[in-house]
Amino acid sequence: MKQVILLLTNRTDCAVHDRYQKLVKDYGMKADVTLLFDSSSSFDPEELKDFDRVYTFSVQNLIEEGYDALEEGFLGNCHYPLLKFIKDHPEYDFCWLLEDDVTFSGNWSKLFDAYFDDETDLITTKIRKYEDEPNWFWWKSVKAPEGETLSPDELYTSFNPIYRLSAKLLRCLETEMRRGWCGHFEALVPTVAARHGLTMRDMGGEGRYVKPGDENRFYTGYTHTWTPLSIQSMKPNMIYHPIKEKISRKSDRRNCLIAVVGEHSRHQAWMNPQDVERNYDIHLIVNDTSFGMHYDDADFAYGKAGRPTALLKDYLEQHPHLLDVFDYFFIIDEMTTMSVHQINALFDDM
Repeated sequence: MKQVILLLTNRTDCAVHDRYQKLVKDYGMKADVTLLFDSSSSFDPEELKDFDRVYTFSVQNLIEEGYDALEEGFLGNCHYPLLKFIKDHPEYDFCWLLEDDVTFSGNWSKLFDAYFDDETDLITTKIRKYEDEPNWFWWKSVKAPEGETLSPDELYTSFNPIYRLSAKLLRCLETEMRRGWCGHFEALVPTVAARHGLTMRDMGGEGRYVKPGDENRFYTGYTHTWTPLSIQSMKPNMIYHPIKEKISRKSDRRNCLIAVVGEHSRHQAWMNPQDVERNYDIHLIVNDTSFGMHYDDADFAYGKAGRPTALLKDYLEQHPHLLDVFDYFFIIDEMTTMSVHQINALFDDM
């Protein structure tokens, strides 16, 4: 059985590089670890040279190739790059896909080896039927081809930041979407699989597709969720998602500004004006779902939910090396509108 592990991202920062290298170190002898890179936005091709295997795609090219169910945008159709990949690489029997904010608190072989000889077509998390969660927002997006009926009791959904698909299922999805199936991929993938009698298995949790003895095996509702993770100690050999983190290349600055921020933060005032350079790095701890909005605003970004003081403590405990990297730290409230000139002067005075 030949399988590939695809790390889906549109970033090349140190956090992504570290996660890729851990996958290679832990499982590179048994599977081809490949960066599945979204090149839709501008990027420096030189940064991809740090990765051994890279497969690039762009949303626009996918649309031009006929993947026209992108009406909800790429976030609702994250399986499209997989369909393209398996057509270009038919040698693989199974494809693991991991989003770049998924981590595993142990050696990845513990997870991947558990399913190495398993022929299940879809191995994923939080598999539910319509009756389990009838108010889920994306049910209404799923449409069968014209002339075919689709009843609520045929609808399934799963949570797919990390999942494994067989080549058989991917080819089936390709065919069915060309026929007219469309919808959010977290409902479309398991619904089409069930429609064609393909097999599904849950990696843990407590749902009906969890095998006896596998309950909460590789994740729980506290370690793998839709919302920012709360502050918690890590259990061994568990999936943790979302672990939102950006680490830039090391700078020569010896000063660090830290703030716990959300969607309406005023931290733009602390960034570079045209007439002066910062003498400090900006570290943002994002405590709501706006991490993506702030990614380009910081030298370091970290996402978790909690009270600001607890988040600051957790941040330093999780990154103790920063106490050796910086001489001075300035902790600032997210609504403070100090200028770069003022903050530079503060650090100079210190």
